[in-house]
Amino acid sequence: MKKTPCIIAARISALAVAVLAAASSFGAIRAVTPTAWNGDPNCWQMRRHMEKMASVTNGGAKVVFIGDSITHNWETRGKSQWKKYFAEGKRKALNLGTSADRTEHVLWRITEGGELDGYEAKCILLMIGTNNSGHFKFAEEPPVDTILGIREILRVIAEKQPNARTILTSIFPRGATPSDQCRRRNDIVNREIAKFADGKRVIWCDFSDKYLDSEGRLSRELFPDLLHPNGLGYEIWASAVIPLIDAVMAADPSEVIPSVWPTNPRVYSMASQMAAEPVAAFPKSNWWDTRCLEKRNEIVENGGAEYDIVMVGDSITHRWEREGGEGRELFAKLKETYRVLNLGYGGDQTQHVIWRMENGELEGYKAKLFTLMIGTNNSHHDKHSPPEGVAAGIKRIIDIIREKHPESKIVLMPIFPCRATADDPIRVKNEKINALIKPYADGETVLWLDFNDKFFNAEGKLTKEVMNDLLHPNEKGYQIWLDAILPTFRKVCGK
Repeated sequence: MKKTPCIIAARISALAVAVLAAASSFGAIRAVTPTAWNGDPNCWQMRRHMEKMASVTNGGAKVVFIGDSITHNWETRGKSQWKKYFAEGKRKALNLGTSADRTEHVLWRITEGGELDGYEAKCILLMIGTNNSGHFKFAEEPPVDTILGIREILRVIAEKQPNARTILTSIFPRGATPSDQCRRRNDIVNREIAKFADGKRVIWCDFSDKYLDSEGRLSRELFPDLLHPNGLGYEIWASAVIPLIDAVMAADPSEVIPSVWPTNPRVYSMASQMAAEPVAAFPKSNWWDTRCLEKRNEIVENGGAEYDIVMVGDSITHRWEREGGEGRELFAKLKETYRVLNLGYGGDQTQHVIWRMENGELEGYKAKLFTLMIGTNNSHHDKHSPPEGVAAGIKRIIDIIREKHPESKIVLMPIFPCRATADDPIRVKNEKINALIKPYADGETVLWLDFNDKFFNAEGKLTKEVMNDLLHPNEKGYQIWLDAILPTFRKVCGK
């Protein structure tokens, strides 16, 4: 049903209030917080939003494009291509691109703004994120924030349009060469958001190789300002997505639609699974994504705080604070004296920690001391990874921490003992790793702390008395850990 001018005017008034409210309730992580533009209900973005809402209230469209200026410009630089391919017929589309938008603005438009309400789309095309990397320094907007913002947009789209499929398009290349800093940040985001595709709810579409030469250089003949495509660039975009749009429009709900990947492997390659290479666990399981969001929120909310202690590791570290974790009570007491940030993630291997350390979790704060214990999951989950590779991963983590926090000291701990017998292959491998990493400690900036013998009984055996599953410490095990490390905390932190 068409809305009358009075109804639309009333909605404008309501949205003006919502704009001011959104602007005044800025959340922790900017990229995941629905945010209206500048608090001005008469800004040009709001006027554009209301123009688009007129189309929404008149029935929306089956095909919807969502994005920033690159999507917005279908109406200018790509106008003839839009008219030719998307203005009429079965693909008659609604353009919900707004120049300068970041993930938080798109979130506002599809939550408080209502741009996906009241109609049923079948195919939604989403490309967003280049302004997140382009408008802020790395420390203010690390790639992990943009990834989480895009993940949240996908979640809201699924909630608002449960019968639609989303064609998630990689952020277009920008800058003349692959070394452009914004492009490098976008490449990190692209590698991770591609993993959100399942062929059903989300279909990945990356045709960036069509815009680049064999060396990854972006031509001004396609992108005059090295950011926005011209008419030929939009022609290439249309030719890449039309087959996917038509496939979505014709598909049975249970049909899996394959993703589109670049043909030139030099342009786009998934991260190596090597122990010393950065690999995120998106979306290995939703809890990993949630943990990233939780930790980034904690860091941002503390607003440049100085922590006494930052703990880095896997589930053994995570369980200091995890709900139901065996070290939770001791951790709570520890936090009565020290300001502690726990960056332990269950299941993490060295490559996952490297990714986290490089892409956001070392930004926005200072720390007196880092603790590091990692590597047992490399041994458990990748039996073919040599000890030397895992040790190299641990060395890289140390180097990243030293680079980003040169003022901090690092307590390096050996991988804790596991399994019942000393000749167990995983325990043997971990001991080889421990022997390799011990020399990384210089006694000044990196301190070696080995108390593994405290976990053994009088017969020199590891028992369930300290580790119920012979891998994770129980309450008694965490007390052993705390007793061993407290003298270092006191010495370094002065408490």
